[in-house]
Amino acid sequence: MEKEGLNGKIRRMERKNLRIIKNKELAENFFWMEIENGFSEEFFPGQFIHIKIPPFFLRRPFSVAKMEREKLCILYQIKGKGTETLSKKKDGEYLDIIGPLGNGFPFKEKWKKVYLVGGGTGIAPLIFLSENLRKKCDDVVFFYGARNKKLIFKSILPENIEIVFSTEDGSFGYKGKITEVLINRLDKDIPDVVFSAGPEGMLKEIGVISKKYRIPCYVSVERRMGCGMGLCYGCVIKVKKGKGWEYVRVCKEGPVFNVEDIIWEDEQVEYQSR
Repeated sequence: MEKEGLNGKIRRMERKNLRIIKNKELAENFFWMEIENGFSEEFFPGQFIHIKIPPFFLRRPFSVAKMEREKLCILYQIKGKGTETLSKKKDGEYLDIIGPLGNGFPFKEKWKKVYLVGGGTGIAPLIFLSENLRKKCDDVVFFYGARNKKLIFKSILPENIEIVFSTEDGSFGYKGKITEVLINRLDKDIPDVVFSAGPEGMLKEIGVISKKYRIPCYVSVERRMGCGMGLCYGCVIKVKKGKGWEYVRVCKEGPVFNVEDIIWEDEQVEYQSR
């Protein structure tokens, strides 16, 4: 199977049977998994893998959080029976995995100051992205929000970049939502671009904020997926097209989109009536 990669060249998706190196619980219902890297293709930050978890028929998508020559890593939360089964997998067991899938975050050489904004397991692709940006940018700031200090996973975060924390209960870092912390920073310092991943409500807020401050912004969207390769059209979202809109597939055209192009569900009626 082949797809168009971010570098403009045809890249090949691969199906591999790969060994679990580590499956570690970080907090209640949150896990960090390290898997041997058997892929010959390079992954871009924002792309994902599709894992088969028997006995379930449909695969589950997971953003790549780290990519090294020997291993790749994912961060996941137990949300259903599939991820619950995955959490019980032991070191040394094997997983049937397809990747790389999707399109990742864009990058322009002129972007020297970059803000990353993440929450929940949405920090996963931003960890991968931040490690790449360290080599290309003068200033990378990672805004990391969580409900409480138990959901701040410092052990998996990149080093040598500025990380700004917030928790809704004030147990670690600033008290409040990470979007509030971001606004306070933007009142003093404007980046060249914002990248974000996390809960949809947060992404909507980031879209409003970036528009107000006139900052380019790209977000990684989460959707339930069937095939993960653009065949089933089970993961579509609406995006603007001319004076109208069209459906696009998160697994194929995404999961990363320019936030200005997305029509969120509660915006659809308003947009269609213009």
